[in-house]
Amino acid sequence: MKKFRGRQWLVRQAVPLLLLALMVALPWFSPPALERSLLRLEGLLYDAKVQYLPPWPRSVSNIQIVDIDEASLHDIGRMPWDRSQFVKLTTSLAQAGAVLVVYDVLFSEPQPNAALTALQSWPQQSMLSEAQRQSLLNYATALAPDVRFAAAMQSVEVVLANVLHRHGKLRTGLLSPQLQQNPSGQIIQTGHTGQQSVLQQRPVGTTPFEPFSGFAAPIPVLANAASGQGFINAEADADGFIRRVALLHELDQQLYPSLALEAFRVYSLIDQLRPAWLQQASAAYLQGVQIGNSLIRTDQQGRILIPFRGGARHYPYSSAADVLRDRIDDQRFDQAVVFVGTSATGLADLQATPTSLTFPGVEIHATVFDGLMSPQSLPYRPDWSAGAMLLQLLVLGLFCLWLFPRLGPLSSVAAALLLMLLAVAVNLWLWRVQVLDLPLLNPLLLVVLLSVYFISYGFVRETRRRKQINAVFDQYLPPAHIQRLLDDPGSVSLAGEKKQLSVLFCDIRSFTAISEQMSAQALKLWLNQYFSVMTQAILAHDGTIDKYVGDMVMAFWGAPLAEPAHASKSIRAAFAMLHALEPLNQQYQAAGKPVARIGIGIHTGEMNVGDMGSDFRRSYTVIGDAVNLGSRLEGLTKFYGLPLLVSEDTKAEAHELAYLLVDKVRVKGKQIPIRIYLPLEPDVAAPLLRDCQVFEQALEAYFQQDFIQARAQLLGLQAALQSSAELSGLPYITGLIVLYLQRIDAFLQQGPGADWDGSYSHASK
Repeated sequence: MKKFRGRQWLVRQAVPLLLLALMVALPWFSPPALERSLLRLEGLLYDAKVQYLPPWPRSVSNIQIVDIDEASLHDIGRMPWDRSQFVKLTTSLAQAGAVLVVYDVLFSEPQPNAALTALQSWPQQSMLSEAQRQSLLNYATALAPDVRFAAAMQSVEVVLANVLHRHGKLRTGLLSPQLQQNPSGQIIQTGHTGQQSVLQQRPVGTTPFEPFSGFAAPIPVLANAASGQGFINAEADADGFIRRVALLHELDQQLYPSLALEAFRVYSLIDQLRPAWLQQASAAYLQGVQIGNSLIRTDQQGRILIPFRGGARHYPYSSAADVLRDRIDDQRFDQAVVFVGTSATGLADLQATPTSLTFPGVEIHATVFDGLMSPQSLPYRPDWSAGAMLLQLLVLGLFCLWLFPRLGPLSSVAAALLLMLLAVAVNLWLWRVQVLDLPLLNPLLLVVLLSVYFISYGFVRETRRRKQINAVFDQYLPPAHIQRLLDDPGSVSLAGEKKQLSVLFCDIRSFTAISEQMSAQALKLWLNQYFSVMTQAILAHDGTIDKYVGDMVMAFWGAPLAEPAHASKSIRAAFAMLHALEPLNQQYQAAGKPVARIGIGIHTGEMNVGDMGSDFRRSYTVIGDAVNLGSRLEGLTKFYGLPLLVSEDTKAEAHELAYLLVDKVRVKGKQIPIRIYLPLEPDVAAPLLRDCQVFEQALEAYFQQDFIQARAQLLGLQAALQSSAELSGLPYITGLIVLYLQRIDAFLQQGPGADWDGSYSHASK
């Protein structure tokens, strides 16, 4: 049995176990389309954390953004601007106290030198000496806008931008490498000063980056004058949102920093940028970038999550036109790191981010720089996040497999919500306290899938249970009764139990003789009509049909639903059966068929009720001595010539009705005598009640062996009934009077015996 139950459990858990296995394997084996959808959903959860949780503390740096906005384009002119504008912009920022100017502007094309062009086209230059011509050439060269811009960079630290691309070998400008690999396999750093220093051994054969093949860098004169340069590449996630940026990219086996990373290096006066590698067996994994004593943790592609501090324009913005026109008279740029970029729509440097769909690209670089200034607040997704998620899925999934089968639908919903809240709470705690970004979608999706499965399974099981209840009770209970069972399943138990119930037996008189008068087909139709009428009367009074045996109908009240008035309803159902038989017999007579005469016995007592039977056939039924007594009472109706008999226990339960005491009997198989009664219709006439009282008084005298008194009362009642047509509504009492007069005459002649207790013993069933 235990083995069978275990197999049943495995079968029932097969689908959720498969769901768990799929969720565990999903991050590694999902189809591309599904992977994109999951990444999009995971991105939305990440965006919610960025949007609705408080930002991490900012660094102490004074970060300013000079914006080439629409007003600047209107005031100065459309881009590209003359280099003289950038000369003035750089000089103004240096004079205002800026310590670092970072240009998110690409200077990959030289600007024509008008003075040099004019000198070369001057027709009188042949009249000059070589020294004069060289002097004029040097002067014209010094007037070049690019040279003047390079000269302006000497007044303040400047970091310029470059772009790496994969368009073949297309290369413009001078790309100053910051990290490169020498022939010995060591990483070295070179700055614009040309100085070199050995950093660390790079693992041989390790290429964590997808290399670039081309670039667009500042022209040589600007590249050599700048304190550094970094790439401004921004790679969006699959859904088009920018959530992370790379700090390092590779070109020709050389590593180059991003604009923000290079700005941080220059601002921090750090000479060395060291990639940190983790060597495991034959593989090496990038852990981050070592800057001085700080480790900036990255993923294996050198990327970090952008530590957004809020929506767009979180940092102070100043219009470039205001700087160029000297319209700023405060100290905002004093000791500031100034990022120069654009938010103008036409210049296409607006990005979709978790906090804004039009986030200026220059502010992304400023945000990353701000995060590098306080690396402890940089959100980080560790390399072991995949293993942590796998462990979380296993623990959470196994717990759900244990929990959900034990809960109902509403409890499962509540438990699923609590588990999801717990997973979110742990994830948010890691985000805020440990600054760790762990995947959240898969655990939530697992809980949702398992809860939906078990809730659906519960509904299927409930539907199957409803069908089972319908199958068990459909032919035995009224529809309203069945609906009560379905609406309140806790009120019913199919398991065996002892209950105080009322049982009814109904049998057709002389059925054998009737069956001999008809063919099998005719008898079947005759019985079907009869059973339909009797069943309808029982169900109309909330009775439960137990069974049909031959011509006998058995029903009970008080189960499967509790019914306090079970005795009263059983008697009223008996009255309804007797009344329903009259029009049925009229139909039988009109069709030339035999009429039906019935006897009904009802007893109330403790019975065993439940779903009983064998492995092959079962039924909801009642058993016990109380049931047998009800059957005996039905048999006694034939002896007394009455249509209905109930026990004294039934009378005690349904005390609101009137009764006629019939006898004190000892049925077969019982030693203790009981009193049996004929229930009277609720609308019985008052004279009939008086005569019933006289009859019961005569019976009490009879039970006390005062046969003379009993005989006199019975004879007086008999005479009154014969002379009054009003009392003809109770024809059964006259037969009882004759029965008791015969008994009294016999006792007067022979005596009842010394041990007679007033009861009559019935030897037959």
